[in-house]
Amino acid sequence: MTWASHIIVGSATAKVFGLNYILTTLGAILPDLAEMITPKRVQHRGVTHSVALWVAALPLLWSTPVRDCIIGVIIGHLLMDSLTVMGVPVLDENSRRITVLGGRLRTASAGEFAVSGIIAFIAFVVMGSFTLDTSRRNWKALHEQKVIDSKEYHENRFKVF
Repeated sequence: MTWASHIIVGSATAKVFGLNYILTTLGAILPDLAEMITPKRVQHRGVTHSVALWVAALPLLWSTPVRDCIIGVIIGHLLMDSLTVMGVPVLDENSRRITVLGGRLRTASAGEFAVSGIIAFIAFVVMGSFTLDTSRRNWKALHEQKVIDSKEYHENRFKVF
């Protein structure tokens, strides 16, 4: 996938789940950035694209702002790369690779841009007016009843734990 697609899906992820746009979008390009800045060039879609590494890091860093960045990596980068022919490795460049939907997309193809465009359309247009109340505390109702202020509503509406 190209950076444009990763950025589009990263920002759509931030929109849908109420995450920090900058951190989530940065996370969506982080595995490729890490490959570029490592002193010893790492193989493309090697350890920086490790599904096991990023999924293991998520619960460890859930209560920190870094969580949004890792969610961006997992959804905006790894999930999108798993749609391509090359897929993403479970552990490193020598391990089994995961592909979703048969890994039919090619990087920089019309299909790639169609998929990222559809995801952005759904996130920003279709779901743009919806909010999720995953904590079962009904933050929206509390806000409408003026029990909590806007700041508290926006901070808590997507919290799961």
